[in-house]
Amino acid sequence: MHIPAAFPVSLSNVVTSPEEDQPTLAIAPGIVTGPGDSVHPLREERTPLPGVSDCVARTYAVVHRRHGVHTHIYTVLESRHHQRRVVHLRQVLAGEQLVAARAWVLAGRHLRRLSF
Repeated sequence: MHIPAAFPVSLSNVVTSPEEDQPTLAIAPGIVTGPGDSVHPLREERTPLPGVSDCVARTYAVVHRRHGVHTHIYTVLESRHHQRRVVHLRQVLAGEQLVAARAWVLAGRHLRRLSF
């Protein structure tokens, strides 16, 4: 099954400050969520990787509430030349820590050691 990447990249989903409010999504492509979880888009950018020149990286903070409250930061990679999405769990924070998640992404740590 081919999962097309969404192009062009929308720059409206770029966080510019840790305290900035972002829309909440019900789901994010490639990320499993449960009832009561909330998905917060943090960053969307073109990120060339070795062998994948057209990669798009979308980073989300997901507040999971099923077994306690935890904030996970995921980066989802998509490419026109690959038939799958790749999901990287980048960081796990105890509790609902959206400000800390945004600050972590603004520092650029979400793009370290990504691969398809």
